[in-house]
Amino acid sequence: MIRTTMTAAATALLLGTPMAHAIGGSFVCENQLDMDQDEAREIAGTNNGLYQILMRYRERWDLAHRREQCEAYAEGRIYEITCLNGRRDWDAIKAMVPEEYFGMSTMELAPIFREMPGIAEEAFEVTAYCRNVGAIE
Repeated sequence: MIRTTMTAAATALLLGTPMAHAIGGSFVCENQLDMDQDEAREIAGTNNGLYQILMRYRERWDLAHRREQCEAYAEGRIYEITCLNGRRDWDAIKAMVPEEYFGMSTMELAPIFREMPGIAEEAFEVTAYCRNVGAIE
């Protein structure tokens, strides 16, 4: 009886440990404010079309970064799963934007922005992957 109880307790402890350890963190910011909009505004200046496009590329960068961090978590490498405010690589984000966009007006950029594909499906896939490997709740 004691042996069975000890085995059950040990099994529960062993099975419970990975679950407790599985959550790597969250990409959600506590204050829910997007503090990096100022960076995009600084790059775009008064060109609202360029600002919108930069923000869309920032979303793409965010997703790629999140996937990289979740893959690192899953592989047991060093990872950082945290709010991205103040941590984004704006040089890399700016480099993603086609260079000719920087010389175009808001009116010229408007149809380009409207035709840019959304990221909802990819965001869902990245979030599902991160949850499946236990990197996020």
